[in-house]
Amino acid sequence: MSWRVLLGLSLLTLGPLHPGQQAQGQTIEPPTPEQVAAAQQAPLFSSHGILRMTLEADFHAIRREDRSDEDSQQRPAVMRWESSSGATEIQDIQLQTRGNFRLSRRNCDFPPLRINVKKEPTKGTLFEGQDKLKLVVPCKLRQSYWEQYVVLEYLAYRALNVLTDLSFRVRPAVVTFEDSSGEDDPFTRFAFIIEDDDDLAIRNGNWKVDWPGGQLDPRMVDPHHAILVDVFQYMIGNTDWSGVQMHNIELIKEPWGLYVTVPYDFDFSGIVNARYAEPDPRVGIRSVTDRRFRGFCPDEVGRDRESYEEIFQLFRDKKEEIYGLFREQEGLEPRYLRDTEEFLDEFYQTLGDQRRIERWIF
Repeated sequence: MSWRVLLGLSLLTLGPLHPGQQAQGQTIEPPTPEQVAAAQQAPLFSSHGILRMTLEADFHAIRREDRSDEDSQQRPAVMRWESSSGATEIQDIQLQTRGNFRLSRRNCDFPPLRINVKKEPTKGTLFEGQDKLKLVVPCKLRQSYWEQYVVLEYLAYRALNVLTDLSFRVRPAVVTFEDSSGEDDPFTRFAFIIEDDDDLAIRNGNWKVDWPGGQLDPRMVDPHHAILVDVFQYMIGNTDWSGVQMHNIELIKEPWGLYVTVPYDFDFSGIVNARYAEPDPRVGIRSVTDRRFRGFCPDEVGRDRESYEEIFQLFRDKKEEIYGLFREQEGLEPRYLRDTEEFLDEFYQTLGDQRRIERWIF
C-alpha cells in the first residue's frame, strides 16, 4: 500500500522538479575530507563493546520535573566511564530530558536523556569530538522486560547499520544512575547512545538539513536508499514513521543534489513489541507485530521493480549477519531471541516467495 493511499498524497498535483532543487533555495557544500575522517573515526563508535559508565546527577529532580516543556532544563552531572586501559575517566557534563511519548510521566517513570559534552576537555578520551548525544534508557525500572525493549531497539539500529552506512551508529552501555540528592537509590540498567545527527551526515560526506515543514516531495529523495528504508521498516514491523511528513526521520543532503531520509526511534516496532506500542491507526492493522508496507509501489516516483529487487537481494545477502546480531547480543533473554527470530522468519519467508511479495509489498 503506497503513501498516496495512506496519507492522501496526490502526486498529480506536484509540479516539475529539477534534480538539484533544494529546500528553501538552500545551497549546501559537502564537508571537508578532514571533517569526514574525524566523524568516521570517532572513538565512541569505533567499538560495539558494552561501555560501563556512571551518571551522577539530581535524578530525583529530573524524574519529577515538568516534562511538557520542549526546552527542558539542563542539569549539571558527572559522567564516569571505564577506559580501554581499565582506568576510570571523569567528565563534567549537562543532562537534559528529551523525547515525545517516552518523555511523558504518564507513559514512563524515567525519561530519555540527552548528554551534552564539552568538546575541549574530552580530547584524547573516548568522547573526543562528541557534543550532544541521545541516551536511550528503560521506560520503567521495575520489570525486566522494560530493559529487554531497550536491547531490542538497540539491535534494530544495528540491523540497519548492517544494511547501510547511512544510518545512526549506536553504542551499548551498562549505566549506573546515582542520585546526587540522596533521595533515590542508585540503579544500573542497559542503555545505548545514539550518534549525533550532524556526525551521521558528515561521516557520509553529506550535511544534515533542517526541513522547513510540510510534505517532502518524494522525488527529491534518493530512490535507492528510500526503498531500503521502506523495506527495513517493513522488516522490523514499524509504522511510526513517515518519509513524507518527516516523522521519526532525519534528512541529510547529498552533494549531487538528492536528499536521504534516515530513520530513528524504533520502540513502536513489532521487533521490539513494547507493551505500550500501537500501530499507526491509518494503516488498518491491530498489532505492531502485523506488518504493513508503507513505501511507494514500483513505478511510482521513479522507484522501479529492478531497484526493489536489488534491495530485496541485499536483505537476503545480509540475513545471517542480521540474525547473528540478536543471537550474539549479551543480555538478550532467550524468549525474546526466540520471538525475534520467528518475527524475522516471517519477513524472510515473504522475500523468498514472489507471490507474497506481490501481495504484501507490491
